[in-house]
Amino acid sequence: MTNLDEFELDILKSVENGEWKSKGNIAKRTEELQSIIKHQKKKAISIRISENDLYELKRRSLESSIPYQNLIQILIHQFTTDKIKLSV
Repeated sequence: MTNLDEFELDILKSVENGEWKSKGNIAKRTEELQSIIKHQKKKAISIRISENDLYELKRRSLESSIPYQNLIQILIHQFTTDKIKLSV
């Protein structure tokens, strides 16, 4: 296991348990979010994620033809705008 704190471990566990659910038409929503992302001011951050998660993220981004960093931006935006919710 990597150096994750308790909060990060809780998030990882919830993702691995399938507690994160999409709220709608993924293809349409992805297109909308890509448009939004292209026109927003960006702020660089750094995060630590497991190597396995990064590998899977990059693999899925290749499958969907979306750069993995854009995919991360899309997921964060969907979560912060309540388009996807954490099922508890």
